[in-house]
Amino acid sequence: MRRITFYLSIIMTIVVSLSNAQNSEKITRVLEYKPAPGQHINRLFPSAAMSDTYENALQFANNTLVDNKSFLGLGAYGGYVVVGFDHPIVNVAGEYDFKVLGNAFTNSSEPGIVMVCQDLNKNGVPDADEPWYELTGSEYNKPETIKDYEITYYRPDPDGQKSNIAWTDNQGGNGVITHISFATQSTMYPLWVAENTLTFKGTKLNNNATGGGNNWQLPAYDWGYVDNHANNSTDDKIGFKIEWAVDDSGNPVHLDYIDFIKVYTGVLQEAGWLGETSTEVAGVVDLHPQQAPVQYPPLGEKYITLDLENTITLAGNPLSPNSHWSDTYTEDVYLESQNFIFSHRSGWGGMYWDGFTLSNHADNSDYGQDSQGWVENQWGNMSKGGVDGEGSNFLVGYWGSYTDEDASNVTETSNFVMFNDGKTYKATGVYVNNAPWSYYSIKNGDSFARKFEQGDYFKLIAKGFAEDGITETGSTEFYLADYRSVNPTQWKLHETWQWMDLSALGEVSYIQFTMDSSDKGDWGINTSTLFCMDKLTVEKVDGLSTLLKNPETIKAYRSGNILYNLPLGGDISIYRINGTLYKHSKIQHIEMQLPSDELFIIKITTQDGIKMIR
Repeated sequence: MRRITFYLSIIMTIVVSLSNAQNSEKITRVLEYKPAPGQHINRLFPSAAMSDTYENALQFANNTLVDNKSFLGLGAYGGYVVVGFDHPIVNVAGEYDFKVLGNAFTNSSEPGIVMVCQDLNKNGVPDADEPWYELTGSEYNKPETIKDYEITYYRPDPDGQKSNIAWTDNQGGNGVITHISFATQSTMYPLWVAENTLTFKGTKLNNNATGGGNNWQLPAYDWGYVDNHANNSTDDKIGFKIEWAVDDSGNPVHLDYIDFIKVYTGVLQEAGWLGETSTEVAGVVDLHPQQAPVQYPPLGEKYITLDLENTITLAGNPLSPNSHWSDTYTEDVYLESQNFIFSHRSGWGGMYWDGFTLSNHADNSDYGQDSQGWVENQWGNMSKGGVDGEGSNFLVGYWGSYTDEDASNVTETSNFVMFNDGKTYKATGVYVNNAPWSYYSIKNGDSFARKFEQGDYFKLIAKGFAEDGITETGSTEFYLADYRSVNPTQWKLHETWQWMDLSALGEVSYIQFTMDSSDKGDWGINTSTLFCMDKLTVEKVDGLSTLLKNPETIKAYRSGNILYNLPLGGDISIYRINGTLYKHSKIQHIEMQLPSDELFIIKITTQDGIKMIR
């Protein structure tokens, strides 16, 4: 057997740093203002003179909130405002990303819920197909919190008589928003709204009002809400993390940045003479306005990033355009590039392969129900090339689920990556994408797999393993298709390269990739278990933690089929060149006989270091 080495050209990356010094930490635009009925609507928010048209009401909201000048009321449950900024607010892992100011003080909390949205098409407004995600607060998972709540308010008939505002909800409830005595406006129903009903949907928090008579108190919830704690509170009380985002079914969603924030009143209650509870917003503060957008893959000397461009094939020539490694079905060997070794197997007389192969096909066509057409055209990805552009090189992975079932060591599985220098590395991340076969079977269904519907998913799973190939160091997963949300606008079927964060794997000797799908049958996953990968990145680890303190002290060597000068008490791992583990044991003799002159990769580990023998 042979190992194929991908020879790489050295590419110098020039990083241009753009100054973000002019980014404002405050609101720069109010894009939408839709309050629910309330004691201050048409009176203070907006003023009576600005309540005649939507344009005037929106202008009032801009005059109030841009640059965090003053505060704006949202009325009863569901009333909201949408604000924007002159830059995206970046998700900084583990930190509070922004805080929202309100009008709260001790025992006077009127909590509002925060939602966030990305401007995916970069047109400056949140479009109907750009989903909103809720940021979970301390009450989100409590049983008394109602998800998918919906309320409808009704215009009084006749209007303008200081009438209470009637409402009904989807829980079988009904009631009124009381037009209390000091509300001098003619109606609390927004005057600029032409429709006779106003409907709001979202999460409803449990009521927080206590007391009665002249002594009402509105105690604060713990964290994660607007107008809940005083503005001088610490960030853990009034701050928000983008990493709290969830879809409408409560599934976590990773967002690298956000462009828009929506705040809506989160409770439906009245507190006697205080009237209805109404969230008030006094501004937003970006806590790191000059933060540069996230860089994938990260740059710097401490990182090693897979670079498949200008790769040389077995014949010593670059991969020709719109082609793939021609020996994918016939060569039972590893693929090697830089520090990375990628698993690959073939078998069944040239009728089967799994692991990884190299491709640069620019074909992302749909071959429909023709399974043979897919077998002949399984080499593309939906971006028509690698991360470097159409026609550039990338890896196609095929997860051989059947062969993994009985594996006792990661090296016996179909899709894994190890390192050719015997070191361990911190897993960082990798770009992943859908292969066309998987993509179209999910989108349309085929002779093996059904079309996805609400609740379905197709995901790539990464696991880290220690040197023994058995001990798991961590795991993470990425949804190549995610239809789990009850809201179709939040469904994802990726057709562009997406960064998969691998940091949860920790310090690894191996990275394994497997797959899972909601479309399963008697024989396992029906969805084609193909995926595409590029720019795998790991971080170098200090030599002490990789046991490479002084590997020269290990004097072991191989001559023929005999190993000599083995260090007693050390560990030895012997791998066949196709990746399977032949032997792992403690070293009890200074010499060891191998079964034949077969080529092995031998890893010897002691307290002094690691040595690789080939």
